[in-house]
Amino acid sequence: MKTPFTRRKFLQAAALTSSAALLPSLAGKSANSTGVTAMLPEGQLPQRRLGRTNRMVSCLGFGGGSQWCNWPAKDELLQNHIDHAVKLGITYFDTARSYGSGKSEERYGKFLTPKYRKQIFLNSKTGDRTYDGVMKDIETSLGLLKTDYLDNYCMHSLDKIEDVDTLLSSTGGYKAFLKLKEQGIVKNIGFSYHKWNEASQKALKEFDVDIVMCPMNATRSNGNEDFMIPLAQKRDLGIIAIKIMGQNVLIGNVSGDDLLRYAMTLPVSVLNIGMDNFASLESCIEVVRQPVISAADAEMIRKKLNFDPAVTKLPYFS
Repeated sequence: MKTPFTRRKFLQAAALTSSAALLPSLAGKSANSTGVTAMLPEGQLPQRRLGRTNRMVSCLGFGGGSQWCNWPAKDELLQNHIDHAVKLGITYFDTARSYGSGKSEERYGKFLTPKYRKQIFLNSKTGDRTYDGVMKDIETSLGLLKTDYLDNYCMHSLDKIEDVDTLLSSTGGYKAFLKLKEQGIVKNIGFSYHKWNEASQKALKEFDVDIVMCPMNATRSNGNEDFMIPLAQKRDLGIIAIKIMGQNVLIGNVSGDDLLRYAMTLPVSVLNIGMDNFASLESCIEVVRQPVISAADAEMIRKKLNFDPAVTKLPYFS
């Protein structure tokens, strides 16, 4: 039986090695003779192994959700933004059929995949729960994204038990995911959720997935670090953290940079961040290029955040 890869063990590994065999690995991190990691050269980002997909991806992900969809930038600026992200080392790009009612996938198909498809890891998601609905959505997504395959395809936002049950039914969408993977149209499959509850627990137990996506941040308010991560690690699943800044609700007592520094200590593969301007992109890049902070420093950030769920309502838990 594997020993759970805790934050403390993860940080010890980050300080002592740059081996690509870590789970997740820290390829790209350099260590000096004292065992302290040095800041990476400009244009390089740490890469981590995305679980049993065996793909190495940038630890920072480009989120194509509401923040990016709502950015009223002109085409030339959007292209320059994508170009800049790739140049800075981002290789993981995230979208979904529902983001901007297709606007996110359409933008990726216009500004991302025509130039960079072979050098990126592309993930999309569907909120449909039926076999026919999933098959219809993947056809639409591939058309908008201008690609003939996805590196990962997710069952999106599994927070209700009835959704999981529908997916598992005789006409459910889970069969479509398995067929798409068998056909090579999607290379890996996964699911996303927001609440560690009956639905997400059943999904993790019943679905043979490669990747799981869920909120993880300095609030430690959802149980994912204590309960989900050990289960996912036993199956060598790629773990992608979302809502790291709580859709910016958590910024106040601590900065967005500190929330990202905290998240870098988590034993996950990717930190997926919504990117809606050049300043936030470059700020995130600067943080993840720095040495991973210690467990003690991470705890200081968590305490300074002073999160109280009775006072601060996280929008994705509503």
